[in-house]
Amino acid sequence: MRRRFWIPTAALLALGLVFYFAVYGFRFAGVLLFLAAGVVLAFGIVDALRGRFPRFSRWATRIGLILVCLGLLLAAGTAGWVVSAGRGAADPEAQWVVVLGAGVNGTVPSQALRERLEAAQDYLARYPEAIAVLSGAQGDGEAITEAQCMYDWLTARGVEPARLRLETKATTTEENLRCSLDLIEAETGTRPAQIAVISGEYHLLRAELLARRAGTEALGVPSYTHDRAFYCLMLAREVCGVWAALLF
Repeated sequence: MRRRFWIPTAALLALGLVFYFAVYGFRFAGVLLFLAAGVVLAFGIVDALRGRFPRFSRWATRIGLILVCLGLLLAAGTAGWVVSAGRGAADPEAQWVVVLGAGVNGTVPSQALRERLEAAQDYLARYPEAIAVLSGAQGDGEAITEAQCMYDWLTARGVEPARLRLETKATTTEENLRCSLDLIEAETGTRPAQIAVISGEYHLLRAELLARRAGTEALGVPSYTHDRAFYCLMLAREVCGVWAALLF
């Protein structure tokens, strides 16, 4: 394989290993770099076969380029859909609002979770009749559940405990929504037809799709992501996540 292929392949793999194992919160960037390395490697292998199989190599290269271009167009269109949904609902008022969990550093909310909590605090002040379901189990490196961390943060800032419910089983977005709806149904006797959902703006489209699958309409309430590099990475992740939600 020629140097113009193996050098970028090796560089992408090395950079992917750095992001995957050494840069906290950017593991998905490593996955994307591994994927890019695989694409370059595939083109390199096809190029190496040019001498023995010139017709195959030529057509495989063309087809590969077409597939890459179609994939990029699909990703760009999906990213635009994610960004559009990230603006949230025009009128997000609802009796119940679900706050989706994010990482906890010991007992302290991560930046992503703190941004969601700030949005939740604003929402509860804006709609004084709303009740919040704080959803999130305890993950690796977390001393308490994400739900408990959110409860502690909100009550320390004056939110009445009576307006908060803790859902401590969910480990995925789909479980966040399903378990929260089960909790609401257990308390009220009915499954709400509409809820508000608070999460990062990049996450709202997938949350809305999964809420629809769970049998309710989600009104998106975005939290603003201050770290724009992190936002771009999460946007790329959500492009994959949205299609996973649509297809599986």
